[in-house]
Amino acid sequence: TKALHYEIIMGLTSSTNNDKAIEQAFIRSLGDRYPLGDAELRKWCWCYTALQHRSERRLDLSSLAAWSVTYNNPGPSVSNYNALNERMESAKKISQTLSIIEEHIFPKGLSSRIVGGLGLSVNEQKMPHQAVPFPKPTSSNEEIFAWEYSYYSINSCISPEGVSYELQDFLEGISSSCGRRGSRSGLSKLFNLASLSNNQGRKAADASELIDIAYRLTVATSFLLHVTKSKGGTTDNNHNNQDWKAFVPSSDSTGIQSMVDSLLNAAKEQRERTGSFGYSSYPTSGQYTTNSSPSNITNCNNTVYIEEFLEWAETTVPMMASSLSTFLHVLFNFFCQKNEGNTHHRFPPGVTPLLMPALSIDQTDKKPTSSGPVSSPLSIFFTEANTSADLFALASTSVTLASGHFCRLFSSEADGLSCNRLMNGLIGYGGPTLIIIRSKDIKGKCGTSVFGAFTYSPWDRESGEFYGNSDSFLFRLGPEPMGVYRPKGSGGDNESNFMFFNSEARSKGYDQLAWGIGFGGTAQEPRLYIDEVLDGSTAKDKDLTFENGPLLSNKDESNSYCGFEVEAIEAFGVGSSQVIEDALNARGEYRKEAQKRIRNAMKGAKAAFLEDMQSGLVGAKVFKHRDEMRGRDGGCDMEEKD
Repeated sequence: TKALHYEIIMGLTSSTNNDKAIEQAFIRSLGDRYPLGDAELRKWCWCYTALQHRSERRLDLSSLAAWSVTYNNPGPSVSNYNALNERMESAKKISQTLSIIEEHIFPKGLSSRIVGGLGLSVNEQKMPHQAVPFPKPTSSNEEIFAWEYSYYSINSCISPEGVSYELQDFLEGISSSCGRRGSRSGLSKLFNLASLSNNQGRKAADASELIDIAYRLTVATSFLLHVTKSKGGTTDNNHNNQDWKAFVPSSDSTGIQSMVDSLLNAAKEQRERTGSFGYSSYPTSGQYTTNSSPSNITNCNNTVYIEEFLEWAETTVPMMASSLSTFLHVLFNFFCQKNEGNTHHRFPPGVTPLLMPALSIDQTDKKPTSSGPVSSPLSIFFTEANTSADLFALASTSVTLASGHFCRLFSSEADGLSCNRLMNGLIGYGGPTLIIIRSKDIKGKCGTSVFGAFTYSPWDRESGEFYGNSDSFLFRLGPEPMGVYRPKGSGGDNESNFMFFNSEARSKGYDQLAWGIGFGGTAQEPRLYIDEVLDGSTAKDKDLTFENGPLLSNKDESNSYCGFEVEAIEAFGVGSSQVIEDALNARGEYRKEAQKRIRNAMKGAKAAFLEDMQSGLVGAKVFKHRDEMRGRDGGCDMEEKD
């Protein structure tokens, strides 16, 4: 038997040297055309071969995902029965998970459209694939290696005639759909999932369907990550595991509609600005033919062209470009046995993921009570954290907000409606933060609105002067059209007034500046201002730092009212889990230094008091003060006269 094993290895070694040289040359030639690594190119060539030459030649997303996690780059050191069996189990698990996504999260037909975008098509010149008996549990590692070498061969892809057109289309589809061709390519791929084409050769899509697809792809990604992190859990088609119910998109479309209205407004502005390049302002009825799958475009006024979508997305929600690529990368890579359960996101260089933020609460100042911990919702704004359309909207605006974690630093629901408590949660926090506000409905002036500010710079000091950098913006989430107002950056006066933090205690009321938290505008009149006592807060439509646009709702141009009453407010530390951990530690150090300064000041005051006692000055000072208060030294007379 040992001799047989030796012959297998030696025979394979001698016969594969030449094959490997040919294969490496083939992969290098593909690398010149497609922005994928050598290992990725080999994997996708094998997956293409598996789809074309094995089983029923099913060209669906489930089959492609299953082959992706089944793949292995064989070698004597990595080939064993347990690893082989685990890959087969992962393939089964991913098929079951995707079945739930297609039934409960995706709109009908989306998986088929994704496959079409990947360029998968049947190669009619099917090549027979020699069946090799599946190894047994008793098979040696050498025998399994021999089996894997045959099973994972890509020789059928290599031809003297060159790369087949079908394989070229597939590799190009993988490159662009998985984010390797840049963000604009990613947005175009997303657009095509909901697109129609008119008879003038111009792509158009229903705005509601387009935003909904991006949203559902991101929710599906969250569900995939949840499944991969589950400890030994399986998700079956019989729905015995009910975790999927927490990821079913909400029927409340308010958040999605705000994004849709924002896109439609931007499209209208572009048409007015450019004259639509000679095209009609809105497509006319009967002008369209559908793509390979039906679309629900029924309202012509809800339709946008691709160039309109690209301009809006790149300025307002740039991370939406990663919704499809993030989903596909998690689907194709995170179910691999070596990756399953690993909480660190693994994305290739140049691919920035869009992840639905996971919510948590800062427990630094929370003290347990005798009756046990007081339960509190993670957020009063994002009650359905796994499916919140507002969370998706915010994550789409910035790389930092798309990084996957929101840690609540303050909530008016749990901490009280207090600006001082809000300031205490923010001051010293050493990372990016998000403040979100819900204003009250003030009849005849403004309606309820949800808006706020994002700052990348830490709140590292109290100051009457502005600080921060241009990686900050103001936003409105709804209920009216979503708005994201980024820095203008043209270099004029007051155009770097990003953020300030000025307490009355610091200024002692002498500086004549606004007391509280401000963004944009001036230190006397910030554009967004959260008053220290919450009775004089303002939200203006324009300033010199940030782009113009309304923060409050139900206001027309004739309404100059900009005050608001805070109904609810929350602050979050945002970014990766490591960024948040480091920022909380920085705040802890800031608080220690602050306490140290207070103690030193108290020690200094105590020392001065003792010195006065020893010198006999204390009594004189006390009696002098009393006399002054009684009006004996020309001061104010505090005693009533008969």
